[in-house]
Amino acid sequence: MNFRWRLIRFMSGRYGADTLFFVMFAFSAALAFINIFIRSIILQAVVYTVMLIAVLRVFSRNIPARSRENEAIMGIINRFNGRAETVRKRKADYTHIYKKCPHCRAVLRLPRKKGKHTTVCPRCGKSFTVRVFKDYKR
Repeated sequence: MNFRWRLIRFMSGRYGADTLFFVMFAFSAALAFINIFIRSIILQAVVYTVMLIAVLRVFSRNIPARSRENEAIMGIINRFNGRAETVRKRKADYTHIYKKCPHCRAVLRLPRKKGKHTTVCPRCGKSFTVRVFKDYKR
């Protein structure tokens, strides 16, 4: 109990582990695994450096700076997750197809009807043809 209390007291006012810590630690673990086969001193130094920076971030008292760093990496992760979720939703939508306007690159959600159709982009107002190969069938 005494050790736990001392650890809590030591960590109070420090930043702690966050998403960037886990990303950096996973990255260094992946580099360490690659280094098993390559056996490079330089790569090993990079592994130790990344791990050291990750651990030093945990014990840092500069909370606003660490929060900004974590928000930057979370923006990248959320952007990637958002795109993956969009692709997942589009694949699950059997009644519509998604096409980009060749003029303004806007993504249009069009009904899935087999054949060749002409559509007008609501953003730029130009028309283009869309070809649908399959009808809606589950």
